[in-house]
Amino acid sequence: MKIRARAALPLVAVLAAAALPAASQAGSAAEASPAGLPQRLCAKSFDRAVDAYVQTTHDRDVDGFAAVLHEDVTAVFADGGVLYGKDQTMGFIERFFAAPGWTQTFTELTREVRGCGTGFVLFDSVYTPAPDAPGEPLVIGVTFVFERGRWLALHNQDSIGPASGAR
Repeated sequence: MKIRARAALPLVAVLAAAALPAASQAGSAAEASPAGLPQRLCAKSFDRAVDAYVQTTHDRDVDGFAAVLHEDVTAVFADGGVLYGKDQTMGFIERFFAAPGWTQTFTELTREVRGCGTGFVLFDSVYTPAPDAPGEPLVIGVTFVFERGRWLALHNQDSIGPASGAR
């Protein structure tokens, strides 16, 4: 399946990925050149996907959140619970978003994007189940893949927070 997903990438993104140095070594000259354009476009597209992940959670937008998820997504909760696939994950999200009174914050700690392939974002988060309840600090890591011209969340990992050692 991964081979098919990579084959579905736009030709320009594949060529750019082959021509550009690794993201950790890409200099400002590569970013300013026309060859860096596909990478910059993928990074901007990644930014929009991360924003959609956060905004759809704030808005409790079930359909919008579903649009950000990969069919093979896994979600791991801080208590060790695991959801496999989009159907299980959305079953949880529908109930979660429908519950009244909760709030959740997202403070971004780390964002990495590797061309038009993978991206990762790490958040410090506080989930407050009700207005009079204490907040529960979490660390949320979300790994995205670029597939068929879109960034999709493939893995969502919650851990007890706050984060330590984030860069």
